[in-house]
Amino acid sequence: MLVPRKSSVPQWPPAPPHDETDDQRKERLKKEAEAKRKSDQIDRVLGAERERQKKVAKAKILLLGQAESGKSTVLKNFELHFAPKAFEAEAEVWRPVIHLNLVRSVNFILNFLAGRFSGLRDSALVTQEHQHAYGTMTAELRKLCIRLAPLRQVEESLCKTLSGSSDNRQGYNPAKAPEVSIPSGSGWKKTLAGGRSEESNVSRVGASDDGRNRRILAACGEDIARLWNDPTVQQSLRSADIALEEQPGFFLDQAERITEEEYKPKPEDVLKARVITTGPEEHVIRAEAANENAREWTIYDIGGHRSQRVNIVIFLAPMSGFNQVLAEDESVNRLTDSLRLWQEICSNKILASVEFVIFLNKLDILESKLKSGVQFSQFVTSYVDKPNETKPVARCGSPKWPFCAVSFIIIPDLLDVFVGIHQQHSPKRRKVHPHLTCAVDTRATSTVITRIREMILVKLLATTNIL
Repeated sequence: MLVPRKSSVPQWPPAPPHDETDDQRKERLKKEAEAKRKSDQIDRVLGAERERQKKVAKAKILLLGQAESGKSTVLKNFELHFAPKAFEAEAEVWRPVIHLNLVRSVNFILNFLAGRFSGLRDSALVTQEHQHAYGTMTAELRKLCIRLAPLRQVEESLCKTLSGSSDNRQGYNPAKAPEVSIPSGSGWKKTLAGGRSEESNVSRVGASDDGRNRRILAACGEDIARLWNDPTVQQSLRSADIALEEQPGFFLDQAERITEEEYKPKPEDVLKARVITTGPEEHVIRAEAANENAREWTIYDIGGHRSQRVNIVIFLAPMSGFNQVLAEDESVNRLTDSLRLWQEICSNKILASVEFVIFLNKLDILESKLKSGVQFSQFVTSYVDKPNETKPVARCGSPKWPFCAVSFIIIPDLLDVFVGIHQQHSPKRRKVHPHLTCAVDTRATSTVITRIREMILVKLLATTNIL
């Protein structure tokens, strides 16, 4: 005989007691009526909120581009543009990232110097050629290296704070300072902001480590600045074709300010901060301005969400990568890789009805490289018999490129290539909107974001048959 299973859901309203009196019954019914009134009121509020959310315009952007193209910096610019208060409130959680960026640059230089001068420290056989190329390891420089040794422990501590492991380090790359990687969805910002109360003991330990790290950094600030400005260091880095100032997360030129014990990150510091998140990420930005039509902006970072219905695709192509190769494949030029990625994305049929925006990004670094004498034509062989220079046209005033501080002779050629690929490989005819950008320039990037906002609002209005 099967015994019917008792329902685990409690009955509402509960059955009245068998010995209930009339007065008790009246009181019970009164309480049940009041409870139902409150429940119905809550349901009405929730229903109204659901209806309101349906009417709220939601913009969705797909952010694409190779590693180090500037995607995270553009994302931060969107946050700064639409939610400045939230951006400012979150700035403090970026301090450990900024400190780690700085410390890793210092430790990279220490490792680099150790490799350059090992075996020569006590040797009298240092050749004139070696001295000319790398300088000499002076007694003062040796002392600096010794005094900065505690920063290796600071690096391990900061890695553990951010990623949960002190062993978050890449193999030594003699041409590039290492970076820290954090899995997507790890919630590192919330953790650093003290959002996980159930781990209060861990938070207290982290706070203790943080205080010690800040004191060590404050004590090393002047020495870090001396190390970076040391002529032997600069000469050795140049001779090895290493330009740390062109790499993401560069703060060596701001060392004394950033290592102050009471340091608070500025918006431009947060924009420059570098942390790698592995895997696709979804970022939701809620606009703070009451008159903002699109109240919610969802930005998908990298290609994990290509099937999402998005309003705009923003592709970032770093123009500064013309003389660099991919870290994962040193036979592939970074500019060539950007063109290949762009062709793949333009050919994607799922995105056939989506408008494309392309950022020719990192123009400040491109200009710096060209001024230093790096020949563009040496790496892009199709660019021949043309000037290897930049020409200032009008600061934010060029009629053709109103968002860029300078107009580049080289850029029109590159722009034609990207636009040509789009026209040739798009599944159907659509617009492409090119912009010349330096994502760490908040004013210029804000102007570009305003234009993108206008484009998206037009598309949102069109879908509601208002236009």
